[in-house]
Amino acid sequence: MLTTEQIRTLIREDRVAEFYNSRGWRNLADEVIVANHGECQMCKDSHILTRATLVHHVKPLREHPELAYDRSNLMPLCHDCHERIHNRGIYANLGKFTNVEKW
Repeated sequence: MLTTEQIRTLIREDRVAEFYNSRGWRNLADEVIVANHGECQMCKDSHILTRATLVHHVKPLREHPELAYDRSNLMPLCHDCHERIHNRGIYANLGKFTNVEKW
């Protein structure tokens, strides 16, 4: 596993992908998903059963590199829930409703 200082260096150099591609992170992410029975935790809260495909840092890695491997800061999610949390993809700008109609 990478040290906190190594992770901080990756963040400074905008090379965070190297952290997410590291064997230590991939192994831990797999363990977190298995420990949660492979279920997306956000979907589960809504009583929907969806397969978790990735692990999300509740407190962002860039702001809290010291929590990079802290299991209490990790949440298994499906792709859609992860996109929703980060306001990406089809979830971008949700909640920013503007009415373009002119009366």
